[in-house]
Parts: sequence; structure tokens; C-alpha cells
Amino acid sequence: MTTADTLPPNDASRLDYDAIFAPCLGALTVNLHYGNDADTQPPYMRDSRVLVGGEVTVSISGPANREEKTTNGRATFDAIPCGIYTVEAKFTGTDRMVEEALPHVGSRRWAYWRSISSFDGQMSMRPATNKCNFFAYDMIERTFGVSPSFTRSREGWRSFFGDVTAPVLARHWSETQEPDLTPDWLNIEFQNRRTPVPPGAILAIARESIGASGHVGIIAYPEEGRATVRVDHATTYGASVIMQGRTISADFEKVVHNDWGFRTSRGDGGASLNNPTAGIEVREETEG
Repeated sequence: MTTADTLPPNDASRLDYDAIFAPCLGALTVNLHYGNDADTQPPYMRDSRVLVGGEVTVSISGPANREEKTTNGRATFDAIPCGIYTVEAKFTGTDRMVEEALPHVGSRRWAYWRSISSFDGQMSMRPATNKCNFFAYDMIERTFGVSPSFTRSREGWRSFFGDVTAPVLARHWSETQEPDLTPDWLNIEFQNRRTPVPPGAILAIARESIGASGHVGIIAYPEEGRATVRVDHATTYGASVIMQGRTISADFEKVVHNDWGFRTSRGDGGASLNNPTAGIEVREETEG
């Protein structure tokens, strides 16, 4: 008996023109994550594991070329030929408040040493005060017609002039417990891919210091991201594409558009949304 008599034929080796083979197909799920600026130590890694909300166009190129749009931070490509793929993600949506804030980048209107009145004329702030919350107030009011504020007692000799109304502070934006000083805004659970975070959301990180309760800014459009992944037969593969996060906020000197809120390369994580004191709020959708 020969070897050919004892072993079954290897159909996959046949080269007959009529041979039919099942194609190698797999599936790919792409998770879109905001990126911090560097890897340090958990949880302050480049991959924040926070989903990107808003419209993102995800494209794959390789054995097949496809494109999907998503608004929930994930895109799935089913029944694609096996092989190595390049995955690219680009934010293609727009947000009203981001568009309102971008033209103010570089403005010194909200600088520490400036006195200021709100755009709606409802309140003012003296020089030598941090004004990141005032910038957020103005951008929200310009976009939606109303912005959160609170009334407090003046300190020291200024108490003679009575109570004062001011924009809510950074720590108010970051808090999740009652009382809620930010009506019309919802504090979301965003850590570990719970809820996608769209541009136009308010990011605040509480950090008490002299003259400040933290910092607050507007989440802007993320940078483009890219990854490479291999897809094999009959399996769903996952890939995380990191899109560097960006914010617009008022710092000591001017309005800046940078990686604050997604910054791990300096300090102790106090400028990253992975900090335990970070909070994100999104505008509550209203009917009509």
C-alpha cells in the first residue's frame, strides 16, 4: 500500500480549474480612543480608553478597502478578506460650540490680569483672577443662549457689597453629586469605554490652588489616528485607534487650543482626563 492509498487527498492543493475553496474571511471591530500625549504609568497611558464621540470616518485599506462612519466610538467591518489592514480614523463631524470657540484662540480677553464683562452683560470679573470658567460661560451662552452660574457671598471687605453671581467653577463642572449647579448638562461616565465623549463636551479637572478650583475647557476635534491590524479566518478582531485629544480653554495669558486634558507627559496626571478628579458633561438634548 502506498502513501497515496492511506492518506486522504489534500483538496486545498488541487489546482483544477473547477476546485472551489471557502474564502478566508474575518471581521474587524475598531474602537476609537482619545489619546493622551505620552505613555507613563497606569492609568496615565497614551491610550486613555475613552471613546471618541461625534462623527468619525473610519477607513480600512489592504486586501479590501472600505469606509464606515460612526458616532458611537466603534466601527465594525464584517466579512473582509484575511490579511493585514491599515486603519485610519478622521473626525468628520462638526460641533456648534467648538466652532464658536475656535475663532477666539489666541485672544487675551480672558487673561488673568484683565478685567472682563460677560458677553451677555450679566456679570463681570476683576483683574488678577483665573478666568477659564468665564471663557466656558461665554462660549456656552453664545452657543445655547443660557449658561450655568451660581451666587455666592463675597469674601473679606468685599462682603459689604453683597452677594455676587459668577460662572460655575471648574470643580462644579467636575462634580457628580448634588446639588447640581450645571442644569441642562449631564455628567457622564466616560472611563473605560462606558460612554462616548463628543467634541463640545465640557471637561473639568478639580485641583484646588490659590485662586482656582481646577481647570475647565471645551473638548475640541481630535487629531487623526492610524493603526495596523491582521485579520484571520472566522474570527472578529479588535483594533484600537488612538486619536490625540484636544481642548480649547483660557489659560493665564490667552485662549489656547492644545492637549490640556489629554496630557500625561508632565506632572502627576493632573492634566489628563484619566485623573480621578476629572469630570465630563454634555449638553442635555431637548425636544423640539
